[in-house]
Amino acid sequence: MPVAKNALLPIVAASLMLDGETVIDNCPALSDVFASTEIINSIGSTAVLEDRKLSVFYSDSNCDEISEDICLKMRSAILYIAPLLYRKQKINMYMPGGCKIGSRPIDIHIDGLKKMGAKIEINENKISAELPNGFKGCRYKLRLPSVGATQTLIMAASIADGITVLQNCAREPEITDLARFLNSAGAKIIGAGKSEIIIQGVPTLKSVEYTPIPDRIFAATILSAVNACKGKVLIKNYPMEYMSLFENMLKNTGLKIFHFNNKAMVIKYHEKKADIQTHTGYYPCFSTDMGPLLSSAMVNNKGYLRLYESVFENRFSYFSQFQKMGLYCKVNNKEYFQVLQKSSHNEELYAEDLRAGAALVVAALAKKNRFIIHGVQYIDRGYENIEDVFTRLGADIRRISGEE
Repeated sequence: MPVAKNALLPIVAASLMLDGETVIDNCPALSDVFASTEIINSIGSTAVLEDRKLSVFYSDSNCDEISEDICLKMRSAILYIAPLLYRKQKINMYMPGGCKIGSRPIDIHIDGLKKMGAKIEINENKISAELPNGFKGCRYKLRLPSVGATQTLIMAASIADGITVLQNCAREPEITDLARFLNSAGAKIIGAGKSEIIIQGVPTLKSVEYTPIPDRIFAATILSAVNACKGKVLIKNYPMEYMSLFENMLKNTGLKIFHFNNKAMVIKYHEKKADIQTHTGYYPCFSTDMGPLLSSAMVNNKGYLRLYESVFENRFSYFSQFQKMGLYCKVNNKEYFQVLQKSSHNEELYAEDLRAGAALVVAALAKKNRFIIHGVQYIDRGYENIEDVFTRLGADIRRISGEE
């Protein structure tokens, strides 16, 4: 099981705050990782991925701008604003890109950093920020438990002057992992994983070698594939503590899961009709990233799936593609309904974001006809050679060029 992309990216950004060389182990070759190294190298520092080890070393330079084309490559570009303000006291960058799954404002990042002493202006899509007197500890309540904003403010508070109390924080495992990484470097963070986090700022942070947590969304992808395609798979380095909600829903359809040590044996031989109804939300609720994967897990089930999305308004971009594969799907605002309808036909499918792309791959494998999936660049953001993963599990899948 690879390390979690959603844990890895903020840790890479935070590495710029550490003195000396930071090494991140078991790092996958994702397009978002390459975008992260491009940001770091573009501002005069060094980031090198070699043999699944990512080395990051901050160096002073006169460059205080991240170009627009780099920022547009991923949503996590915004996570560099706090580390680079700490290092350079001034940074110019652009609004981040990433998957178009709905409104993803950065106002909480900006408002929180202003509360801690930053001066920030946004003109159209350009962000200009200064930190004339360093970050100052404060008490700040997030208007909603944003994962990215919580990560940004934890980074800023870890090297701020004084104590910071953050309230209404995101509680995802990736938040806890960022705090664990920073604490290993000398930070003093208490309460990560809870709604209130207390941080005593420290003057400096030391370099470390660190391995982020396993990827729970990758694990959900494998569970979905086994559930939809049947078979038996042994998953190593399995993040059991984060998977119970997803596991319990799939067990209703006949999936069997056996845990031992840090492994999971996943078995599915017979389909059991099940009606599933759930809603996504902020952790510990069902993850919005797992919603499309739940849809793909259910493509051969005769029961219905009713999924209510409470985080992003454009999460169901895949429903029209599922219709091509013989499913009856409809979307009403943030509510998604799916039920098996008829046999699928050979179709060309189009991924419009990362998790929808992975769901299309799983669903296409389960329908057993020939499908071509476009938009693989979205899938590459979170899966390293997804075709190799499923080939090892017995799938007939390969990457093709435009000419083919």
